[in-house]
Order: sequence, then structure tokens, then C-alpha cells
Amino acid sequence: MTSNFVRRVDQLDANVLDEELLFLLNTQYRKAFIYLPNSVLARLGPELDVLFKFLFKCLPLSILKCTFGQSLFQLQYHRSGSQQLASNNKLCTLALISVCVPWFWDRVVRKIILSLPSNELSNKTLDASYVLERKFSAVHQLLTLINFCIFLQKSTYLTLYERLLKMRPLYSEPQNIRSVQSDNIDRELLWHGLSEFLGFALPLINLTKIKGFFKRTFMPKSYKSHYKKYFIHNNLCSICGDIPNFPHTFGCSHVFCYYCISCILLADPSYICLDCDVKANGMESLKPLDSVKM
Repeated sequence: MTSNFVRRVDQLDANVLDEELLFLLNTQYRKAFIYLPNSVLARLGPELDVLFKFLFKCLPLSILKCTFGQSLFQLQYHRSGSQQLASNNKLCTLALISVCVPWFWDRVVRKIILSLPSNELSNKTLDASYVLERKFSAVHQLLTLINFCIFLQKSTYLTLYERLLKMRPLYSEPQNIRSVQSDNIDRELLWHGLSEFLGFALPLINLTKIKGFFKRTFMPKSYKSHYKKYFIHNNLCSICGDIPNFPHTFGCSHVFCYYCISCILLADPSYICLDCDVKANGMESLKPLDSVKM
């Protein structure tokens, strides 16, 4: 005896599995035509794709009464309001309208319209076909959205075609009640809350100022004096250690790249030079140096 209630997550997961499996098989199927001339694939490529999608959809429906994804969740198509399995005609119709209708419009109807002699009537027919296609697409998307909202509320008819054909997947075997442990959920909520808090708080922390304080406080004196002599002798940027690019200073005898010192002064206006302990006074204390005098 099958139950009339089917979990929404099972139906959605089965649909996602079908899409992923179709993508993987389609990738392998296309490799079989890699050595064919490009002209053949250009002419018959859409037809081969539609044939492959139709077989992928129709074969499991006619044999298993369900798709490959639904079979993993022990789902089978039944008549709406009944415990009887859906008929093969309805299952084939479901595969036909979900796969072949878009192809029929793009490859048959549109091709017939484009093959008409070029005159005022054919141009009007072509324009009318584009308008009709846009309106049909908008109506179809709206009906699909409404159907999905009803599905989320009642857990019936995931797709619009299932509702039109009056059949829905039901469990073929009794399902056990699932117990959800709250420990993992609490851990995930705590971790996401912590990550959001850090993402909000870290930009508010002046890391440049804190790093400069620790360097001035805990840097060994011997290393500090060696560091100072090295940069005075070589006239290199005291921050990045390279030849100064747009050399500037803020009152001490050391040279800095403009980009290096300006970034630090924007973050820490009272920056103290690590080599001579001279304190800056914001961006106003920055003075350019003549590169010839260096």
C-alpha cells in the first residue's frame, strides 16, 4: 500500500539527480561523434540531442515507471488520487511533451516559416511567430512558477506537465520516519554566525596600527639597529625594502615609496618610524624627495 504523501526534498533531489546524470551521459555521448564531419553535426546535432534526451526520459519511464533519479528514492508514477501505476501512454506523453515540443517549434515550425518566399506575408508571419513565442514563454514561466508554489505548499505535482497529465510519483515501499539530529544544525548555525561576525568585525580593526605597535614594542633592539643601518646605507624604502617608487618622507631621515607610506598613514596617521622613532602627522607630513639628490 503506497502513501499519498511524498516528501518534497525527495522529489527535488530526484529531479536534480536526473539533470546531473543527463549532463554526464550527454558528455560521453557527444564523444562518439567526435570524428564525424562538422557539417553532419551542424545539420543533425539538435535532432541527435533530442533523440538522446527522449530515450533517456522515455526508457526508464516505460520500464521502471519512474526516472533514474526517482528510482533511487523508490518513487513510481501513479494516477492522481489512485494507487494504480500510470499507463505507458501517459508516461510516453510526459517524455514527449517535456523533450520534443521545444525542438518541434524551433526545428520544424520555425524552419517552415523561414522557408517561405520572401514577401510581406512571410515577414508578417515571421514577426507574429516571434511575438507568439515570447508570449507563450512568458505564460509558461508564469504557470511554472505558480505550479511550483503550489508544490511547495501541497507537495504534489513538481512539474506543470505532471499536473496536466494528472499523475504524480508515490513511494513504492513504506518509508521510515527520518530523525534529524539537532547537534549538526546547531554547530552549523554557530559557525555561520561566527563567520558573519568576523566578516563584520575584522574590517573595523586597524591591523596596520596594531602591527606597528607590536613591532615597536617587541622587536629586538639589536635587530632594530641593524635594520636601521641597512636601510640608511642603501637608501631603500624602509617598508618594502625596494628602490623607492615616488620617494617621500615625513620628516625623518628615511625614504619610503609613496604608495607604501601613504597606505600606512591612511590607516595610522600617527605612525612612528620603526628605524628612528620619528612620529608622523598624517598625510600632511608627507613630503616628496628629489630622486637626483638621493
